[in-house]
Amino acid sequence: MNLNLGTAAFFTALAEFVLAAGMLALWAKGRARYLLVWGVGFLVFGIGALLLILRDRIPDFFSILLGNFLTTLSSVLFYVGICLFFDRRRAWLPWMAGVLAVEVALLACFSYVTYDTSARVYVYGAAQSVIALMTLQALCTMGRGRGGNSNPEVVVVALLALLVHGARLVGTPFFPVPQDFLASGNFQTLLAFGLKLTHIGYALAFGNMHAAALHADLRAALAHIEAKAHQKVEILGYIGHDLRAPLATIGGYASLLLADAHDTQRKHLLTIQRSVKYQLHLIDELLEYAKAELQPLTVHPVTTDLPRLLDDISDYAVALCAQRNNRFRYRPSERMPREIGLDGKRMQQVLLNLLSNAAKFTRDGVVTLSVTARPEGRACVLSFAVSDTGIGIDMSRNIDIFGAFQQMHPANGSTGLGLFIAQRIVSAMGGTLSVASVAGQGATFSFALSVPVDASDADWPVVAQRETAPGEPSPAPAMPRDAMPEDRALDELASLALEGRVTDIEHWIERHADEAAYAPFLALLVDLLERLDLRGIHALVNRPAKS
Repeated sequence: MNLNLGTAAFFTALAEFVLAAGMLALWAKGRARYLLVWGVGFLVFGIGALLLILRDRIPDFFSILLGNFLTTLSSVLFYVGICLFFDRRRAWLPWMAGVLAVEVALLACFSYVTYDTSARVYVYGAAQSVIALMTLQALCTMGRGRGGNSNPEVVVVALLALLVHGARLVGTPFFPVPQDFLASGNFQTLLAFGLKLTHIGYALAFGNMHAAALHADLRAALAHIEAKAHQKVEILGYIGHDLRAPLATIGGYASLLLADAHDTQRKHLLTIQRSVKYQLHLIDELLEYAKAELQPLTVHPVTTDLPRLLDDISDYAVALCAQRNNRFRYRPSERMPREIGLDGKRMQQVLLNLLSNAAKFTRDGVVTLSVTARPEGRACVLSFAVSDTGIGIDMSRNIDIFGAFQQMHPANGSTGLGLFIAQRIVSAMGGTLSVASVAGQGATFSFALSVPVDASDADWPVVAQRETAPGEPSPAPAMPRDAMPEDRALDELASLALEGRVTDIEHWIERHADEAAYAPFLALLVDLLERLDLRGIHALVNRPAKS
């Protein structure tokens, strides 16, 4: 193969088309405009080189004028792409357009007026050198944009392009260089191969710039995510602080009331204190949940008094069921181990979530907690089931009821997290939470756990069953109609009492506290609220008024 200008142009066109395909492929993935401009720059240079190959087969207009114009245009497109990458104003673009216009005019003159090949080479080299100088000046004034530093790789390649085109000028007869040096080989052909290598360097530099941009965008996205996560942790800290204060106040007043309480009141106050302690423990875990980012929950099995734990949970269940006039049944095995290896706080969290859901979606029905214990070597298999006679779940809907924020039936104060949390805790304990339900006929949630025990089943204590019916509404005297607010306000109060919304009832009382005519009614209402007798409040509102 002869090393001539046609051969160099052929390999240059082939390389340029490959580089253009690579740039356009990158553009198709990220849609960055600078990649499209660079890809078109390589493409037009390849087309220009291809026209030079066909110089003897096509008119001079295409092979000389259009071919040289396209190869010079590629340098302009490289400059435009660099400006787009750095998001800078293209200040040199009008000047470059002027250089292109002058180049085309001179090439036409030396092709149609005076046919001078050396002059055309000089014009082409001069136009490319001027554009390379403008590009270098722009690069020297630009920062990296996405990183804050200069781009030495693209500066070096632009400088090499300037040297190649400058050497092309020196290789023309217009400069007094030794002719034996020029005669030692096809100088212009060697420069064409050098220009091809320079364009490959441009492609590598542009690819490196694009990769640096992607890395910078990734670092910015990660920093944004970390900032958001930090904000969430701070917000949870604020929430925990604000919730802890009123709970501590409730616990303090309960401790004061214990001093003068009789046995029945003492039992209720102790239940309040246990509830406060449990809620404070959950608040302390808010930050742990945020930092864990929904990773599997950790459980810490300790020696736990199982009958006592289930009795405490039953006390909470009675209060939950009473809000909607439900009967609560506790059905344990006749015998159960007293001390087992179990995370009692997590177990309480699971069962209270299940019991709360059952009580929430059942009215005038029955909620049952069943617990069975079966010995298995030095372990015990505990089976838990929470069932209700409420509205049930339509299982044919194929919805993941254990997913986060899933709400099968919208309810006031419901976030859809109860079953999600319960399922995660049961899974961490080695069990599986399952559900059986028929729409309109209630639901049953159950799971089984294997826990270590020390005592043999013969030493297990007897455990009594328990059933609690909802209490009758407190007797409330009939109030004169003119001593009660208007019907619309009373209907709102009845609805709040029916739904167990204690805080909203307090706000209702505050709104009517300044109305002296209602003072006896409000005093009775406050007394019922202090005893958490929501059914008594509902009965007071609905009792026929005295005329």
